[in-house]
Amino acid sequence: MSGSARRRSGAVAPAGVAVVRVSGSRRWRALALGIGFSLLVIGSAYASPNLCSLESVALRDDAPVGPVAVQAVADTLRTLEPSLPRTRRIGGSDEDADDTLERDVRYLAERGLLPSSFDPSGFDEASWQVLVEAILAGYGLPPLTVEEQITPETLEAELDLVVSRILAVIRPVVLLAWDPEDDERIAFVGLVLNWSPYPRLVVMRPPDGWTMREGARELAGRVSLCGVAVRDWVSAPAPVARALFVQHADDAPMYVVGSDPDRGGWPYRVPAGEEIDVFAFEHPEVAELERFSAVFAAEPLGIIHVARLLPQVRTNLSPMGFLRAMQTPPRRD
Repeated sequence: MSGSARRRSGAVAPAGVAVVRVSGSRRWRALALGIGFSLLVIGSAYASPNLCSLESVALRDDAPVGPVAVQAVADTLRTLEPSLPRTRRIGGSDEDADDTLERDVRYLAERGLLPSSFDPSGFDEASWQVLVEAILAGYGLPPLTVEEQITPETLEAELDLVVSRILAVIRPVVLLAWDPEDDERIAFVGLVLNWSPYPRLVVMRPPDGWTMREGARELAGRVSLCGVAVRDWVSAPAPVARALFVQHADDAPMYVVGSDPDRGGWPYRVPAGEEIDVFAFEHPEVAELERFSAVFAAEPLGIIHVARLLPQVRTNLSPMGFLRAMQTPPRRD
C-alpha cells in the first residue's frame, strides 16, 4: 500500500471468477449470480462465510454463452478482489447502462481486463480462451488451455481452477486492529492484499458483537473469499496496525481508492489527522460504505522497519511469512 503500490495501479486489473453450479439439464439455465453488496463475507458466530454464494435464476435455454461468461467473471472479480479500484475511466456510468451485461463489460474494462475489441455477442471458444488468459496473465500465471467446446460443465471446471490459482497468488491476510485503550474492542477489520495486482488494504466494518475476547484465530476464520476461509491473520493495536503500512505518518497521506458499494469519485485524499475517523467509518466520505480500499503514498517500507514491528503483533504466520506478507512484490508487467 505504499507509493510503489500507487504507481502500480496502471497495471492490468485481472478478474476472479465464480464457480457456477448447474443442475439437471446441460443447457444454460443457472448461470445468473445473485450477489449483492455483501461480497466479502464476514460471518457471525452463527453463519458460515461463503463469498461466492450463487442464486440460480432460470435463463432461456438458448441464452448466449458470452453474456453468461462475462457476468460470471465480473461478479466473482467483485468478490475475489473486493473494492478493486478502477485503473481507467470508460465513458458513461453504471446508472446509464441499459442492462447487466453493459455494466459488467464496463466494470471489467475499467480494470484493464477486456480488450477494446471485445464483443460478448460474438463470444466463442476463442473469446473464452482470450478472457481466461487475460485473467491469469494479470496475476503472473501461465495460461490455461480451455476445452474446445464450452458447456456448463467445462465452464464451471475452468472457472474453479482459475479461482484456485488466483487465491494461491494473492495471499490474503486478515488484519484485526484493536483499541489500545480497550484491548477487547476491535477498532477495524482489514484484509491485506499486498500481492494483488493492485496492492491495498481493504477496510471493513467490524460485525456487531465481535470482540477480541473471542480470539484472533476464531474471528479471522469467519472471513472468506469465494467460500474459502482466509487462513492467515495478524492482530495488533491500531497504531501498530497502521505502522505496518507507513513508517512516518506525517509523510504518508492516505487515499481511499475504491469501495463497496462503488460510488465513484475516487481517489480521495484523507486530510491529515482524520485517518482514525475513516478507519472507524465515522468520516462522511465513508460513512455509507460497507468497505473501502486504502493505499498510503509512502516509500516502500524497509524490511528492518517491518521486522521491528513483529514483537508487537500477534500472528499465525512465521517470521518469514509475516515479512513476506507485509512486503509489496515487484510489478508483474
